[in-house]
Amino acid sequence: MAIRVCIGSCSDFPDGQGVPLVAAGRRIAVFRIGERFFAIDNVCPHNRSPLADGGVQDLIVTCRTHGARFRLETGAVVRGPARKAVRTYPVHVRGEAVEVEID
Repeated sequence: MAIRVCIGSCSDFPDGQGVPLVAAGRRIAVFRIGERFFAIDNVCPHNRSPLADGGVQDLIVTCRTHGARFRLETGAVVRGPARKAVRTYPVHVRGEAVEVEID
């Protein structure tokens, strides 16, 4: 059963940057791109580096360690060396509150 966890307000998330959080025991990275929010696992499956530290361009985050790239919308690998996608989590905005859905 999925639960929604409040992770902060819209102003807590700088545009174009990742914010590392723990929600319901999961290490996630939350990205705000304009008015859209995305949440993914905060661990690169290639080498366990934090993805919240990665650069974002065109809704793709790049791991700073070895350059693996992942789509924020789906978690799919865009470019290796990672071979496995990262998990994504639905994000909901209610007023100024930002919630992530964890199953």
